[in-house]
Amino acid sequence: KAAALLGTTMAGFVRMAAKEKAQLLLDREARLSLSERDFSAFANALDSAFAPNPALERALNQVRAQVRRA
Repeated sequence: KAAALLGTTMAGFVRMAAKEKAQLLLDREARLSLSERDFSAFANALDSAFAPNPALERALNQVRAQVRRA
């Protein structure tokens, strides 16, 4: 009856339903859920000052020496 209400075949209805369910599952799994405490820690880490470690500092200096400013 549901397929007929949508004007499609049973196979078309089943494919459509499976596709919708799969998309809902993929959307749900792509999201990251954090507790308030974890979100606060994450936001604070993003907002805090960043100090590169020695290896990164060397790499940045090498790139700066190679890249010309226009």
